[in-house]
This record gives sequence, C-alpha cells and structure tokens, in this order.
Amino acid sequence: MATILDYMDWRGDLTLKCQEFNAIDGLILSNLSYVDLEGVVPGIGGGDISLEDASTLFFEKHTPEELSQDKSFIRFAPTLLQKMAKTERFKNARLRNYVSKIDLAIELQFAALEIVTDDGVSFISFRGTDDTIVGWKEDFNLSFRTVPSEDEATEYLEDVCSSTFNSIRLGGHSKGGHLAIYAASGVSSGIASRIVKIYDCDGPGFNIESFESEQFKSIAGKIEKYVPESSIIGRLLYSSEKPVVVKSSEFGIMQHDPMSWQIMGKEFVTCEKNDKMSDLFDETMTGWIESMTNVERRLFVDDIFAVFEASGCGYLSQMGKIGIKGKKQMIERMNLMSAESQEKMRTLGRIFFANWGDMIQAKTKSGIEGRKIKLRIGKSRSDEAD
Repeated sequence: MATILDYMDWRGDLTLKCQEFNAIDGLILSNLSYVDLEGVVPGIGGGDISLEDASTLFFEKHTPEELSQDKSFIRFAPTLLQKMAKTERFKNARLRNYVSKIDLAIELQFAALEIVTDDGVSFISFRGTDDTIVGWKEDFNLSFRTVPSEDEATEYLEDVCSSTFNSIRLGGHSKGGHLAIYAASGVSSGIASRIVKIYDCDGPGFNIESFESEQFKSIAGKIEKYVPESSIIGRLLYSSEKPVVVKSSEFGIMQHDPMSWQIMGKEFVTCEKNDKMSDLFDETMTGWIESMTNVERRLFVDDIFAVFEASGCGYLSQMGKIGIKGKKQMIERMNLMSAESQEKMRTLGRIFFANWGDMIQAKTKSGIEGRKIKLRIGKSRSDEAD
C-alpha cells in the first residue's frame, strides 16, 4: 500500500498552483516540524530559507550514521524532508520562525515552524509528541490542566502571524494536532479569521468544557481530524468533530506512525470505524476521567510516569535497553503506587497485550502469504523459461 512518500512520487511534480492543497499535503507539512531544524531554519524574525536549501544544509550538518542512531517513531522525519526537497510541489516553500523548547522542570516539550507554500498561505506546523518521556506525559496532563505547550502554541501563533496578512493553515501530528486547535481558539479574532483549515492528525482531544467558548465554536468548522483504525492518542479526551478513520499498514499502537497511513492518489484509504482495541481504550479512559476529580487525575498520571522515570531513561526509545537494574527500579516504584492506580495500569496492560497476540498473528500470516505469492511468481517464471 502507498504512503506519503509514494504520494510525493506520484504528485510531486504538480505545484500547488496546478493542483490545490489537500489533506495529504496537510499531513506532510504537519510532520515536517519533527525534523530538528536547529541551526538550519532561522528563528522568529530571523529571515527564511527555501525548503530545498534547508534540506541541503540539514544533511551537511547530520551524517547518515548519526541519523541511523535514532530509533524513535519520528526517525522518518529527515527522510520526509529530503523527499520534499526533490519535488516541485514543496521545494520552493519558505521555512522560517523555527522554535524548539524542552524544559523538564515545567514538563514542557514544544516546537513549531512556519512554512509559506507556493500558494502564498502560511502553514504553521506544531511538533507532536516526540520521543521524550516528558512529551508523552504532557499528553496525559491534558486531562486535568492547561499544559505549558498550549500557552506556547498560542503565543507563537500570535507572534508569528501578527506581522503578516497571509491566510493561515495550521496542523500537527499527535499532540501537535491538539496544539493547532488550542492555539486557533486562543489567538486574537483578527488572526483567527484568517485561518482557513486546521489539520489534526491523531491528536488528543479536549475536556468537554473547552467546546463551550465562542472562539472554539468559531473555528470548529475549520477542523479536519484524521485517526488510524487503532487510534489511542487521538482518542484521549473529547473531540468536537467526527474523525476520518484511516487505514494503516501497522498494528495496534504502532498505527500512530503517520508513515503507515495508507493513501491512494490524493486521498486517504479510509475505514468505516475504529477497531475494537481503540474503542475499548476510549471507553475505559473516558470512564476513568469522568469518575475522577482533577486532583485524582493528576495523581494517576504522576504515578504512571514516575514508573517510566524510575528506569533512568529520558526517552521512550531507550526503554528497551534499561537492563535488570532499570527494570528493578521500575517495579519498586510501581509497588509504591496506590492499589487503585496499580489496577488501572494492569487494565491498560490487558487492553494492549490481549490484542497484541492477534496483531502479531495477523502480521505473521500476512508475511507468510506474501512469501507464498513470491514463490508462486518465481515458479511460474521458471515454467515459462522451460
């Protein structure tokens, strides 16, 4: 099945003047902010650079060996940049106003980028949850408070767009999709009126009270939300819009990876609804959130992530290499949790792992079938040669 990389092979020769902007373009630009563009794209008010030149400079600064060390799910980002730079559709876009901040003390992970496309529209791309544990904790903190990255996103959008008169598109993957909506609902009315579309790609939702503000109601019709079949992050909290469910080549929580989302032509390959695991997670989390006070939610989230932090890792991609000492520290920390929190963690484990065996079996079967097809093709060619 085809991905966004195939899309750029198919349609990369068509500029936005030839073929108007679509949701696939929105997904691509939403993920561009995952690239570490420090020292490549100028910061706020510091000028701009073409996407093609930014790609050249990025790969001068980073070797293939260095990039191959990234084992996180966002390791695809440099490849995405490189591919975009070879297309007529994206290579002349102007990149500017890059910011990236991580602050463990206040549990902040934030990055954003402005991309001025060929049609003269500014696309503000908000980075989603990266590989940092603090970034994932921010997602769960959304259930009980405003998180630092939300305020950063609103301030960024106001600062960047107050000095131009461009129409605006916003987007982000994962937490980035949430930030795009939050920022749009918090900026001045003059900037909000210039927003033409908001692309939320599997981003967490909002507390139900958020939908009551007049500003939120004014932008609701501009939001397009996309989630994979087994969406987890995208089903945290509540969404004001019914999402488009996209087919993925991955299984379970790995469907969060946008490189697995399936595309045909200039459209997503869609499904009628989310799968059972996604529905079960949604029902479970929604029930918990509705039954807990904000204080109880905070304690629960702190408990969960204290276990991760006990491993000594700052990044999720390091979790597979924590060793015996790290595992022991995690178990010891888990034993300090309340009985209720421990039970909730076991419930989450059952949701994920009860379905994991079926997913692996399905994937294995798919691989076997693929090998059978190759063997049959090989045999038929031999027969023809005889």
